[in-house]
Amino acid sequence: MADAQPEISFDDNNNVRVLSTSHMKHTEELEMESKAFTSQITQFEKSISSLVESLSEQGDRIEKEKLKAIGQRNKVDGEVEDRQRQQIALQGAIAEKKAELERYTLQHSSLEKVEADQLAMIEKLQNQ
Repeated sequence: MADAQPEISFDDNNNVRVLSTSHMKHTEELEMESKAFTSQITQFEKSISSLVESLSEQGDRIEKEKLKAIGQRNKVDGEVEDRQRQQIALQGAIAEKKAELERYTLQHSSLEKVEADQLAMIEKLQNQ
């Protein structure tokens, strides 16, 4: 093949060609296939870029919702603790009010006894 002489020919536009017609057609087919492949790769790249952007946006939304959920969970946990503190405070206030009620009840009983004694004394003095 090293001794092969180049084949000179003319194409349909009367341009001089060094390659044989079959090689030239094969080269043109290869060029067209390469262009088609390049355009497909470009389209694929656009699709992948769009997909990556969409996934990134979705990831951002998921992250925001996750942080929101964590905040809500912390808020609920804080609310449980606040309610427990309120319950303890209210139980303490109830205990104080019960003790106060008991003191007032004892004081009332004592005052009723004093009143009864005084009424008995008044009646005794009136009967004399």
